[in-house]
Amino acid sequence: MKKIVFISGATASGKSSFVHKLIDNYFNDAAVISIDSIQVYRYMDIGSAKPSLQEIKKYNYKMVDILDPATNFNIKDYLDIFKNVINSIDNVPIFGVGGTGFYIDAIKYGIFDEENDNQEASQKIRKELYERIDKYGLESLYSELLTIDKESAENIDRFNARRVVRALEVYYNTGKKFSELKKLRKPVIDLDYLSYIIDIDRETLYDNINKRVDIMFENGLLDEVKKIINMGIDNTYTSMQAIGYKEIYDYLINNSMSLEETIELIKKRTRNFAKRQLTWFRREEHRRIKPEDIEIVSNEIKKFYNI
Repeated sequence: MKKIVFISGATASGKSSFVHKLIDNYFNDAAVISIDSIQVYRYMDIGSAKPSLQEIKKYNYKMVDILDPATNFNIKDYLDIFKNVINSIDNVPIFGVGGTGFYIDAIKYGIFDEENDNQEASQKIRKELYERIDKYGLESLYSELLTIDKESAENIDRFNARRVVRALEVYYNTGKKFSELKKLRKPVIDLDYLSYIIDIDRETLYDNINKRVDIMFENGLLDEVKKIINMGIDNTYTSMQAIGYKEIYDYLINNSMSLEETIELIKKRTRNFAKRQLTWFRREEHRRIKPEDIEIVSNEIKKFYNI
């Protein structure tokens, strides 16, 4: 059985900083697994708040910079990679750090068996759903999902076309709600874990987000997206659906709004995303901690690992 300590929380809540301090002060030989759906991509550094190359090396990061932006991968692919990575780490504390609650949830509990999910039919349904997005907009599909499967809709980013389409695709292919099938999940690895969530007040969190977005633009986020577009990556790729990247893509390619309006939209959508993250994490059995609780947490982790 593998052991892992999850340090999760909303974007800009200070997860990475907390783990770096834990390692610096208490666990010098630890490994960090990034549980993030965008940090896995190469070249997408600034907009994903990826750790620096120095931090990746110093803190022994895993699952960053492992895929090209042209690679469309799903949760099954992610879990396969995760399983191989965690099995390759021996005899050191492992920290799973991220705010992608969907991925953390899948690591803990697995994903549902899709044996009744006919792949040929899925592809046809998926194609039709994306065509409807082009014609009527994503909001129409989200409203449809809200009617069909409210539980899934309320736990999905309404601006994430891939996940909205996936939930509808499963329903129309299997006749079963995505939320119901999720309850039949099977874990992919025998895992024991501690689970913490960084808890900071909403006003501070939103202020952190606004400042982070400004810093991202100061550090060259606009040029980063331009380079990715020049690699042939457009908004049909999963990587370009991330907040920050898709808005800048629209600004650069579709001239949909001014740069100032684009920046404000990214801030707004990131704050909304953080709000949904907090809602997600409230459903789970996390221990809520403050940034100053580092010594308490370190003692619990030492006991967990018998060190």
